[in-house]
Amino acid sequence: MSGLRVLVCCPNGAGVSLMMESVLRRVAAELGLELARLDHGSICQGAKTAGAYDLVLCPAELVSHLRDWEGQADIIGLNNPLSRREMRELLAVYCRNTN
Repeated sequence: MSGLRVLVCCPNGAGVSLMMESVLRRVAAELGLELARLDHGSICQGAKTAGAYDLVLCPAELVSHLRDWEGQADIIGLNNPLSRREMRELLAVYCRNTN
């Protein structure tokens, strides 16, 4: 898979999402994923712009805020948004299912 457009979201868009972005960069490199675009922001931003991305990552408890974008952007909720292992496992499944 190449050229993936990803948005990572957290409640305020300043703390957890920025750290998630860093984790995602490492995980993408491990999985050989090319990231055409990687942004981080608040869940409000995600709820407004998710359709511009292929994939949105956020804490699991925030997924319901993005339900309007199902079918336009794939949404992955993480139980531990900073877990490299969880993110790698879920992204590997995502890649297998989208190829």
